[in-house]
Parts: sequence; C-alpha cells; structure tokens
Amino acid sequence: MGPMREVCAAGGWSLPSQFTLVPVNSPGVLIHWRIQILIMSWIGERRSQELREMYPVDSILSQGRIGPLGPQLSHSQASASLGTSPRCGNAVSRPRPITVDSHFHLDRAWAKTNLPGRPNLRQYMEMRLPSSQLYDTDVRGGVINFCDPRTWTSDEELEVQDQSWLVAMGVHPKKARELDDARAFRLETLLKTGKLRVLGEVGLDFSMGAPQPQIQISTLRWVLGMASQGGVPVVLHVRGGKDDVHSAQAHIQCMRQCRAILKKGHPIHLHCFDGGCEQAQLWLDNFPGVHFGFTGSVNTFSEDQKLTVVRIPRDRLLLESDAPYFRPAWVPQAGYGHPKYLAEVAKGIAGIRQGATVDGALQEGGMNALRFYGLRV
Repeated sequence: MGPMREVCAAGGWSLPSQFTLVPVNSPGVLIHWRIQILIMSWIGERRSQELREMYPVDSILSQGRIGPLGPQLSHSQASASLGTSPRCGNAVSRPRPITVDSHFHLDRAWAKTNLPGRPNLRQYMEMRLPSSQLYDTDVRGGVINFCDPRTWTSDEELEVQDQSWLVAMGVHPKKARELDDARAFRLETLLKTGKLRVLGEVGLDFSMGAPQPQIQISTLRWVLGMASQGGVPVVLHVRGGKDDVHSAQAHIQCMRQCRAILKKGHPIHLHCFDGGCEQAQLWLDNFPGVHFGFTGSVNTFSEDQKLTVVRIPRDRLLLESDAPYFRPAWVPQAGYGHPKYLAEVAKGIAGIRQGATVDGALQEGGMNALRFYGLRV
C-alpha cells in the first residue's frame, strides 16, 4: 500500500481509503503486481526483458524499499494466482495467438479428468482450466492421437473430423500386446477406405515395463508397411532405456526399421523428440522431410539438446502439448496437461532460440503443423 500512496502523491491524486482493483479506484493500483504482470505480458517479450534489466528486482529489494508482502511467490506461482481471479483477467485484454497442437491424447485425458461418456473434443477444449494469463493460447486445431487399441475412437467419431482437427490411430510400443487380429483388421480397413489419414503413434520404447523388443519391432514393421503403401504420415515414439543417453540406441534401431520399409521422402513426425544433435542429424540425413515434435520437456533440456533445437530447420519444428502429460509447474498437482498450455512449450523454444518470442514460436509451430498435416484453421 505504501508504494501506491507514493505514486498518488507524486501524481497529485487523492488517496482512497482503500485501494481496490475491482473496480479500479485509483491510478496507484497500476503498480499492483497483478497489473504489472498483465502489462509485461501485453508489451511482448523483448520490451519486458528491457524493463526487467532497467529495474532489477534484486537491487530494489536490497535497498529495503519493499516491505513484507506475505509469502514470496515465484513467477509461475504468481501467474497461477492471477489466473484464479476473473476480475483481474478482465483488466487488460491481450490478443491470443492462434496455433495448432500437433499431438495430444483425448482418450487418456478424458479418463484422467474423470469426465463421463465417450471422449468429446469440444467439451474437452472448453474445460475450465487454471490459466497463467501470460501465455493464453487459442488452439484452433490439432492432431488427436489414439495409440491404445482398447480405446481407439469409433468409426462414427472418425467421420466428424473437419479441416482443423485430425485423428491419428496407432499402437503405442507399450501397448503392443493389446493388438489382436480384429483390431489389426479394423486399422487396415480404416486406412484403405481413407477414413484414417495418419498412423501413430508407434515406435520403440525400452524403458521400464515395456514389452519385449521383438514384439515392438514386429508391430512397428507392420504399421510401417501399411504406411508405405499409402504414403500417410507416421508418428514415431522413440524412447531408450535408463542408460541410453538421448535414446541414441533406440533411435538407431528405429531408424533401421524405417529405412528398410519407407521411402526416403516419407513424412515422419518424431513425437516428443528429446535426442541430441547426433540423433537429429541421423534422421535428417535419412529422411530429409522429417519433423521434430517438442513437448514441455524442452524446458529441462541439456545443453546438447538445446543446441539441437537451435540447429533443426525452423520449418521442421512442431509443438506438442502431449496432453494429459507435461503439466506446467504452476498448474495444481491435481491438474493435467492440456492443449491450451501449449505456450509453455513455445516459452521453452523461445528461451533457446535467439531472437525468438513465445508468440512467434506458437505461430511458427502452428504453420508447420498445418502444412505437414494438411490442416486448415
């Protein structure tokens, strides 16, 4: 309250008995932390950084100019707190960047949030969620991945696809044992009739609890064989074991299978890519049109992984929420990842690529997804 009074005194404004944000009753509230966060998000990353450098918080605190303000909040905690106040959310309106989520799981997300009935895309996208307000996004389209044979979407749900949303069906390597003859026949039929336009995710996973490699490789080769006949995009999941740094050995084995079956120009989406420069170059050398999907894990990348993000061609980069996974740190423990949190991935990309911004990364990733999957929003 003290600094607000100082602002009023400097400006010659009268002091209210109590400062309030709703309604805004004094220019002094401009320096309230909620309003400051909104202003910083509104003016863009570059100007926000300039202001932070001009007025470093540490120096102000060391001068004792800010008194006790209760529990200290981190940036992410403050963002989450801001999102819980619809009153303050209306104080400043910021245009939301339009983007596309190139990979998320509607069936798994639906189950985790305990929603009744069959998964419903519209209802899921309209869920009320905690929001940071700093990076609120407008997800207009995406690729919905059904990779558990037991929860594959129905034929009727496949038919309601429009130009902005696309369904991919496959067999996650950890679910390879769920694939029986009836489900395999259905997948082949959907592909032949043109109802299914993307295969995946499928691949190799040598982490704890995964089926035997022979079962995974057999399933992978079967899916790749179908993809090669129609030239449809394939979404690959590649994950190594505990001691396989950057999943290097898993990438080599997956590459061998792809190279033996697919043509060099086949469209491949490497889902949740967390490899290093060597693994990225391996795929680019063998499949020049490969696209790399990045999730929230980009915010915890090693230096080699960050260098990979820098070196990958900008038009090959895809953004994935991988919902319900990769819950942002500011989302309560009971929450899950969601396509509307895609900006957290863009934030990580912007922090790695020089000159990049959150909005720019969202737009770039969205445009790449539209082109790669033939979507329209």
